[in-house]
Amino acid sequence: MGRLKGNLAARAAVVIAAVALLSAITSCSAAAPKAVLNVPGEYVANLWEPTLEYPSGGPIATVLMCLDEQSAVLIETGSGGMGSIGSIKLDWGGTVHTVPSTGDPVTMTTPVLEPGCGLLTFGVDCCHVDNFLAVKVSKVPA
Repeated sequence: MGRLKGNLAARAAVVIAAVALLSAITSCSAAAPKAVLNVPGEYVANLWEPTLEYPSGGPIATVLMCLDEQSAVLIETGSGGMGSIGSIKLDWGGTVHTVPSTGDPVTMTTPVLEPGCGLLTFGVDCCHVDNFLAVKVSKVPA
Protein backbone atom coordinates (compact mmCIF):
# COMPACT_ATOMS: atom_id res chain seq x y z
CA MET A 1 0.00 0.00 0.00
CA GLY A 2 2.88 2.37 0.77
CA ARG A 3 4.35 1.92 -2.72
CA LEU A 4 0.95 2.63 -4.29
CA LYS A 5 0.67 5.89 -2.33
CA GLY A 6 4.20 6.80 -3.41
CA ASN A 7 3.35 6.19 -7.08
CA LEU A 8 0.18 8.26 -6.81
CA ALA A 9 2.07 11.06 -5.10
CA ALA A 10 4.74 11.01 -7.82
CA ARG A 11 2.13 11.12 -10.58
CA ALA A 12 0.26 13.93 -8.83
CA ALA A 13 3.52 15.89 -8.56
CA VAL A 14 4.16 15.43 -12.30
CA VAL A 15 0.64 16.64 -13.17
CA ILE A 16 0.96 19.67 -10.87
CA ALA A 17 4.36 20.51 -12.34
CA ALA A 18 2.96 20.17 -15.88
CA VAL A 19 0.06 22.51 -15.14
CA ALA A 20 2.36 25.06 -13.52
CA LEU A 21 4.86 24.88 -16.38
CA LEU A 22 2.13 25.13 -19.02
CA SER A 23 0.62 28.15 -17.26
CA ALA A 24 3.99 29.89 -17.07
CA ILE A 25 4.83 29.16 -20.70
CA THR A 26 1.49 30.22 -22.14
CA SER A 27 1.60 33.51 -20.27
CA CYS A 28 4.89 34.64 -21.83
CA SER A 29 5.60 32.78 -25.07
CA ALA A 30 4.46 33.29 -28.63
CA ALA A 31 5.11 29.61 -29.41
CA ALA A 32 3.08 28.29 -26.50
CA PRO A 33 2.35 24.55 -26.46
CA LYS A 34 -1.13 23.59 -27.60
CA ALA A 35 -1.45 20.43 -25.50
CA VAL A 36 0.02 18.17 -22.85
CA LEU A 37 1.27 14.89 -24.32
CA ASN A 38 1.81 12.09 -21.81
CA VAL A 39 4.30 9.31 -22.59
CA PRO A 40 3.15 6.95 -24.06
CA GLY A 41 0.75 8.80 -26.31
CA GLU A 42 0.02 10.48 -29.64
CA TYR A 43 -0.92 14.01 -30.64
CA VAL A 44 -2.11 15.38 -33.98
CA ALA A 45 -1.17 19.03 -34.53
CA ASN A 46 -3.10 21.37 -36.80
CA LEU A 47 -0.26 23.20 -38.55
CA TRP A 48 -2.64 25.55 -40.35
CA GLU A 49 -3.88 26.98 -37.05
CA PRO A 50 -2.62 30.56 -36.64
CA THR A 51 -0.18 31.39 -33.83
CA LEU A 52 1.51 34.63 -32.86
CA GLU A 53 4.73 33.36 -34.44
CA TYR A 54 2.99 32.07 -37.60
CA PRO A 55 -0.22 34.08 -38.26
CA SER A 56 -1.08 31.88 -41.27
CA GLY A 57 -0.02 28.63 -39.61
CA GLY A 58 3.48 27.21 -39.79
CA PRO A 59 5.77 24.21 -40.23
CA ILE A 60 6.18 23.34 -36.52
CA ALA A 61 4.11 22.44 -33.48
CA THR A 62 4.96 22.55 -29.78
CA VAL A 63 3.48 20.44 -26.98
CA LEU A 64 4.32 19.91 -23.34
CA MET A 65 5.54 16.30 -23.07
CA CYS A 66 5.28 14.65 -19.64
CA LEU A 67 6.87 11.45 -18.34
CA ASP A 68 5.77 9.78 -15.09
CA GLU A 69 8.80 7.55 -14.55
CA GLN A 70 12.46 7.37 -15.52
CA SER A 71 12.76 6.15 -19.13
CA ALA A 72 14.26 6.79 -22.53
CA VAL A 73 11.63 7.98 -25.02
CA LEU A 74 11.17 7.19 -28.72
CA ILE A 75 9.71 10.12 -30.68
CA GLU A 76 8.36 9.36 -34.16
CA THR A 77 5.63 10.12 -36.67
CA GLY A 78 2.24 9.06 -35.34
CA SER A 79 -0.96 8.06 -37.08
CA GLY A 80 -3.67 10.48 -38.15
CA GLY A 81 -1.40 13.04 -39.76
CA MET A 82 -0.79 13.89 -43.40
CA GLY A 83 3.01 13.75 -43.53
CA SER A 84 6.14 12.73 -41.66
CA ILE A 85 8.09 14.43 -38.92
CA GLY A 86 11.27 15.97 -40.28
CA SER A 87 12.71 17.73 -37.23
CA ILE A 88 12.51 17.17 -33.48
CA LYS A 89 13.60 19.35 -30.56
CA LEU A 90 13.06 18.39 -26.91
CA ASP A 91 13.98 20.77 -24.09
CA TRP A 92 14.09 18.59 -20.97
CA GLY A 93 15.34 19.98 -17.68
CA GLY A 94 17.50 22.57 -19.42
CA THR A 95 19.10 20.05 -21.79
CA VAL A 96 18.12 20.33 -25.45
CA HIS A 97 18.00 17.17 -27.58
CA THR A 98 17.60 17.75 -31.32
CA VAL A 99 17.34 16.01 -34.65
CA PRO A 100 17.70 18.77 -37.25
CA SER A 101 15.78 18.84 -40.50
CA THR A 102 17.38 16.86 -43.33
CA GLY A 103 14.43 16.86 -45.72
CA ASP A 104 13.64 13.25 -44.80
CA PRO A 105 11.47 11.71 -42.07
CA VAL A 106 13.27 11.39 -38.72
CA THR A 107 12.88 9.69 -35.35
CA MET A 108 14.67 10.33 -32.07
CA THR A 109 15.44 8.15 -29.06
CA THR A 110 16.36 10.21 -26.03
CA PRO A 111 18.77 9.20 -23.32
CA VAL A 112 17.07 8.09 -20.09
CA LEU A 113 15.02 11.05 -18.84
CA GLU A 114 13.95 11.76 -15.27
CA PRO A 115 10.21 12.09 -14.54
CA GLY A 116 8.81 15.50 -15.35
CA CYS A 117 7.82 17.61 -18.34
CA GLY A 118 9.57 19.39 -21.18
CA LEU A 119 8.83 21.21 -24.41
CA LEU A 120 8.64 19.03 -27.51
CA THR A 121 8.75 20.86 -30.86
CA PHE A 122 8.36 18.91 -34.09
CA GLY A 123 8.12 19.94 -37.72
CA VAL A 124 7.45 18.74 -41.23
CA ASP A 125 9.99 16.73 -43.23
CA CYS A 126 10.20 18.92 -46.31
CA CYS A 127 8.95 21.60 -48.53
CA HIS A 128 5.17 21.36 -48.04
CA VAL A 129 3.11 22.03 -44.91
CA ASP A 130 0.18 19.63 -44.71
CA ASN A 131 -2.75 20.46 -42.46
CA PHE A 132 -2.10 17.82 -39.79
CA LEU A 133 1.13 16.34 -38.41
CA ALA A 134 1.05 13.52 -35.86
CA VAL A 135 3.68 12.68 -33.25
CA LYS A 136 3.93 9.46 -31.25
CA VAL A 137 5.96 9.10 -28.05
CA SER A 138 6.66 5.81 -26.30
CA LYS A 139 8.82 4.54 -23.46
CA VAL A 140 11.86 2.52 -24.49
CA PRO A 141 12.12 -0.70 -22.46
CA ALA A 142 15.29 -0.88 -20.36
